[in-house]
Amino acid sequence: MIAVCVSGLARPGYKQALQIAKEVFPYDFFYMQWKGYDKPEVDSCEFFDEPVYEYHNLLETKYKPDCHIWRRYTRNTTGKIFRKPGLLEKTKHNSKQTLAHYWLTQTLPEKYTTIIKLRYDTLLSKKVDFQPLLKKCIEDDTVIGIAGSVPGRDVDSPLKVHTYQDCKRCPGPYLWDHLVFHPRWKLKNVETLWRDKNLMGAEWGFYQVLHAQWNDNNYLNVEGGNVLTAHANII
Repeated sequence: MIAVCVSGLARPGYKQALQIAKEVFPYDFFYMQWKGYDKPEVDSCEFFDEPVYEYHNLLETKYKPDCHIWRRYTRNTTGKIFRKPGLLEKTKHNSKQTLAHYWLTQTLPEKYTTIIKLRYDTLLSKKVDFQPLLKKCIEDDTVIGIAGSVPGRDVDSPLKVHTYQDCKRCPGPYLWDHLVFHPRWKLKNVETLWRDKNLMGAEWGFYQVLHAQWNDNNYLNVEGGNVLTAHANII
């Protein structure tokens, strides 16, 4: 069975985004939120303690992605993470999203074997057909990472499947994560990696968990069919 796991922060526009998501994905929905934040207006919600980081999850992990974007982004003193004011602190703990998704998925009954990871603020297209990608995930154990429509395009932009290193945004160990379709069995060892100060952040972290630890590259990066509510000016 398929479960839709909604995580992150319920930012303005989330109610409309969830209403559309339930039309696009007619499956069972599950929700989480960090303790201390306003409860989202959903049927049921799991609350977790917000994790406290004692390491920088892009700089201090043992795992180092073989990725030119990561190397350029984190290059000592000259990388963007050091040059842009506030970015070093902002990115310290951006693997929280991976922990949130993991902890929520851990609460699901075992009958749910295919997981759709969704953000509260992801606005989906009702015209784009996600089912072929979902079918590939179910039948081939292929992980599908989906990014938003290219800036300047609308939510209904057609899905574009990328291949390895076919553009600057596809450097290899980097899984797009506005929404992710994945076999449940691959989402393992997340909390252990975090406690060992080895859980990488952002798209590199999702690749680390769903692929690097399994020594496989059975994934597709796809763009289109969604935008964030902030980019769609939905409040």
